[in-house]
Amino acid sequence: MSALLLAGPGLLPALAQERRAPRIIAPELIAPPPVDPSMLNRLTPRAPLSDLAGPSPEPKRADTLYYRPVAIAAGLIESEGRTITIAGIRIVAPDRVCDARAGGVWPCGKQARTAFRYWLRGRAVECGAGADVTEENAETPLRCTLAGYDVGKWLVENGWALADPDGPYAEEAETARETRKGIFSGGPSPS
Repeated sequence: MSALLLAGPGLLPALAQERRAPRIIAPELIAPPPVDPSMLNRLTPRAPLSDLAGPSPEPKRADTLYYRPVAIAAGLIESEGRTITIAGIRIVAPDRVCDARAGGVWPCGKQARTAFRYWLRGRAVECGAGADVTEENAETPLRCTLAGYDVGKWLVENGWALADPDGPYAEEAETARETRKGIFSGGPSPS
């Protein structure tokens, strides 16, 4: 050890290089024999051992999250530059007026939009992109959920939208009409 220290720093790298060089032993046994590439034939690949190694399945269209939605009307949402119409309902326009209990009219469309905005509270809405939705028919009404609850169902059962005659919310619309909710309430109570 003392001899290495006395030899100086220049000797250590030389010894390390000498140790790293490969030692050739019987090259005729280790090297592959020369093969003519024209004699090689490529075989077809074998089947995968499991489905995990196979090709990935065709991706299905996932539901899309729309962040910070704003209600333009009861049943019409704007988010990320896109306008989304809720499926299964007839939208209550903000300029609609309804008959008031005490006579006259009240702005039920604005009240419906406001109630919808309060319910949304800027939370992300998840809308189902069906297989038939493309860029050309992007205005197709979509089924949307908010925190797992159907948006169209909420609007109809609270009386803030009308059920589409061919839609799935006819029962909810009848209940809202009977219990006088939303636009069927006759307006705010006079104070």
